[in-house]
Amino acid sequence: MTISKIFSALSSSDLVLELNVIKAIVEPPVQALKARVTLKGGYTLQINESSGSDFRRYSYHLQKGDEMVKRWDNSPHWKDLKTFPYHVHNGNEAEPRESPEVFIEDILREVEKILSPNP
Repeated sequence: MTISKIFSALSSSDLVLELNVIKAIVEPPVQALKARVTLKGGYTLQINESSGSDFRRYSYHLQKGDEMVKRWDNSPHWKDLKTFPYHVHNGNEAEPRESPEVFIEDILREVEKILSPNP
């Protein structure tokens, strides 16, 4: 995913209150972004994403205050998961769970679900 697509998704989301870009690199074919996003409901999303012509590495870390809510990443560990290298860490659970590859739009949809009152 290109940095411009991430910026576009964040700027069009009603969830985003503030975007703090810590580092952005666009040196084709490599792009990298490190950012901290303040979201509604007291949530913060830390984004680390880098990509090139033959790779994509990401980590989306969602927290509320000092508590981790979820972290989606594709660090190449947890090889026993069917979705390797993609996985999600939930709160204080010791082991991650399987997850498909995710993009910023997926993360924003997940935050919307978290913020929605239960039916």
